[in-house]
Amino acid sequence: MRTIKFLIISLLLIVFFGSFIVEAAPSDLVYTIDVEGEVNSGLARFIEKSIDRAETDGAEAIILQITTFGGLVDSAVAIRDILIDTSVMTVAYVKDRAWSAGALITLACDKIYMSPGSSMGAAETRPNEEKYISAFRKEFKTTAEKQGRNSDIAAAMVDSDIAIDGVIEKGKLLTLTASEATELGMADLIVTSQHNLLADLGFEDGIIRKLEPTLIDRFARYVTNPYVGSILITVGFVALVVEAITLGWGVAGTIGILSLATFFSGNLLVGNTNWGLILLFVAGMILLALELFVVPGFGVTGLGGIILVIASLFLTFNDPTIGLYAVSFSLISSIIITIILFRFFGKSKTWNRIALTITQSKENGYLAAKTRSDLLGLEGEALTTLRPTGTALIAGERIDVLSESSYIEKGNKIKVVKIEGVKVIVREI
Repeated sequence: MRTIKFLIISLLLIVFFGSFIVEAAPSDLVYTIDVEGEVNSGLARFIEKSIDRAETDGAEAIILQITTFGGLVDSAVAIRDILIDTSVMTVAYVKDRAWSAGALITLACDKIYMSPGSSMGAAETRPNEEKYISAFRKEFKTTAEKQGRNSDIAAAMVDSDIAIDGVIEKGKLLTLTASEATELGMADLIVTSQHNLLADLGFEDGIIRKLEPTLIDRFARYVTNPYVGSILITVGFVALVVEAITLGWGVAGTIGILSLATFFSGNLLVGNTNWGLILLFVAGMILLALELFVVPGFGVTGLGGIILVIASLFLTFNDPTIGLYAVSFSLISSIIITIILFRFFGKSKTWNRIALTITQSKENGYLAAKTRSDLLGLEGEALTTLRPTGTALIAGERIDVLSESSYIEKGNKIKVVKIEGVKVIVREI
């Protein structure tokens, strides 16, 4: 009797744990992620993390639910490489649009499913120049070839000079509807829902888990948007300029530092920049501060600071064209906004507290110092030691003078050799 009970209990345990093991088997695990909005380095970082997670957990497949008008070419190429290189099955589910950079991501997946009314293509480069068209066209062709799809049709999504009989005429970019993509073999199937997609793949009874971007992922993706980056740089520059003409350290300086720190930290997270470029930027700002507050005039220090700051910002953008536009926009915007702020606050009570607004006119009793050109060539005696400034007796008058050399002893004979405005410059005889 005890033996029968033991066998029954053992059988129940085997059935229970066996069903659990089957349920949690890696072959039944499927991850899904959303590919929405602009394609940029922040999205590339999130997809790379998601692929790593899928590989580590032994997932059978990862589904990319795509809705995007496109984005940065370099980020799209980086995502393409990640998808091509992974051992996990990659599935593109075009829910709405997969245009431009989104089309390359779609073509890089092992399988492509499209919902009714969706489209794929329209991969025109910006700027629309042969150099960029040629590079992006090759990426589309090689990606299509790698995944066993028609490379000419893929290339026609980028290059309007490509004509394909019955598909696209010369002079127009190719964009395929869901039905057209399926008929031409660029997509595998039209599905009305993710459930139908999973059923076609044989995973309808599997474990489906959606990977969501973390707060840091969202922050990095938002900050690495070129438009947001340009705004952060502009706000940082304007705030620091305002801080430079006010006394002490206040709100403007804090806003400036936070804006620039946000820009660099977001790009540091996705690998667009490094600590070397950040130190380059800091060194440039230090040189500019020295030029403003220590070194008189404007010279090598200020010019060097400007070059270092611009170079560090430009190199943070992976695409040189986008970097040029973003930095130029930020600099021009900063200058315009600063001028507007000065004009506006120059008439306000706030500005009057930190700026000298009194006119030193003759009517108010202010008189300009008289130029003593009559002293040129006269001799005299140093009444005080000149280090290099001091007082001398010239033609019976006590005159404030400036030594041509660095030092003249008290009582030595001197001669006026130059008059520069109100400065009387003397030389020891």
